[in-house]
Amino acid sequence: MRENEKKNASPFMVPAEIDQYIRRGMEQAKELRQNRSRNRWIRISSSLVACLFIFVFIFTVRLSPAVAAYVSSIPGMEKIVEFLRDDKGLQLAAEHNLVQNIGASASVEDVTFTIDQVLADEKRMVLFYTLKHPFIDKKVTLHEIEFLDQTGKEWEYGVSWSSMGSEDPVIRNRIDIIINEATVIPDTMTAKVTLEIDHIKQETPLSIDFAVDKSKYKTLEKKVYPVMKEVTVDGQRFTIEQIAVFPTQTEVSIRFDPANKKHIFDFDKLRLEDEKGQTFAFWGNGVPVRDNGENGRIYHLESIYFVEPEKLYLKTDGIRALDKDQLQIVIDAKTKTLTKVPNDRLKLTALRQVDDVVGMDLSLKVPPQDNHSHISLGYNMTDDLGNEYDYVQGSSSSATKDESIQNYSILFKRKTNKGTPTSYSFPLSSYPERLQGTFSIEVK
Repeated sequence: MRENEKKNASPFMVPAEIDQYIRRGMEQAKELRQNRSRNRWIRISSSLVACLFIFVFIFTVRLSPAVAAYVSSIPGMEKIVEFLRDDKGLQLAAEHNLVQNIGASASVEDVTFTIDQVLADEKRMVLFYTLKHPFIDKKVTLHEIEFLDQTGKEWEYGVSWSSMGSEDPVIRNRIDIIINEATVIPDTMTAKVTLEIDHIKQETPLSIDFAVDKSKYKTLEKKVYPVMKEVTVDGQRFTIEQIAVFPTQTEVSIRFDPANKKHIFDFDKLRLEDEKGQTFAFWGNGVPVRDNGENGRIYHLESIYFVEPEKLYLKTDGIRALDKDQLQIVIDAKTKTLTKVPNDRLKLTALRQVDDVVGMDLSLKVPPQDNHSHISLGYNMTDDLGNEYDYVQGSSSSATKDESIQNYSILFKRKTNKGTPTSYSFPLSSYPERLQGTFSIEVK
């Protein structure tokens, strides 16, 4: 993960406006469930990207002068140059004429939402938009967006965007849309856009009709590099199956040996590197990984479609993993202590239970390489009585004096009533423990 701007957060307290927060969180949690049913491999609903852990990424990649000059010379394109800075693959896709002007808009409550441009292929669509509003002291943001086909039905996709509000009268940003394997982009579609004004969801969504010119990419067929190389690191085995390359992204398919004693969470800076030392990693926005059947995952990296490297290596700086019998966190609801935890890195600093709302504060001591890489500890909670919970919201911050200490606050809302629990539990979705060793293999 690229370095992020830390957001200060006070210790978790149940605020006076808890009902309002819960209503908003329940709406977001509902969107999360809908997104999962629509596309099981999307782990985080788009509207929860900022809610889970609010990071503002500071990208170190810079747009090449040649690409910037090319894109800026096309009428209407100069506005999207800065939105390509984080993704070398999209830069090259723009240079190869994959961006198309849309210019469709609609308005509500004096706020205008305009779809300016689209950059698309069969696997990914990046939508560039502008929000204009006349308010002086109100924050406006995108709350939700849905895409319907020409019949009015929602098609299969995953979507993510930044939901950071802004008081700027003109807001420009982008939306990342990941397309399911068996789905195609409709020829024409309707974007149903729901806005927030000063954290209040607007009841009337905007409807914007637009078309995607598939001739821009239909002749650009995917390129596949068969790999099928087994890798063993610290006794844990996995197979690099193949690398599939599209104009907008590269997909690395990895399958993990079910006999592994450890669960592999993630790879540190998984990347492709060519013979010149140029690297292609995850672009830092959107969906980094999706499930691929049992024990398989597909990792999204910057596209190498227009690069054609002579040599290609897959590398990582580290592998985050934990023993499979240590994945579950258990909290005693009465003593407010952790009764099952991987090690003393993780501590419970507060547990608050108000009716059907459960809030917890945790502190996590991380190694130096994780000082600026906050993680999602988990968001699927249950209890000893089998109650179900909705993840409402979460935040994280670093301690002001010790950057190795990260503080997490998580809020859940119980949606069933099977009695008062004596313990809560949730599976870890990541943790700062790593295998001993890394890997670098030649894939081309």
